[in-house]
Amino acid sequence: MKSDRLFKILDLLKSRDIVPTRTLAERLYVSNRTIRRDVN
Repeated sequence: MKSDRLFKILDLLKSRDIVPTRTLAERLYVSNRTIRRDVN
């Protein structure tokens, strides 16, 4: 679910200032495009 993914993205960003979309996509098992759509 998108809201769950957004919370996971926030958790990852809390631990690091910069997290590449590729890293987020790999950790959350989604595409780079999905990550970009979620954060826009």
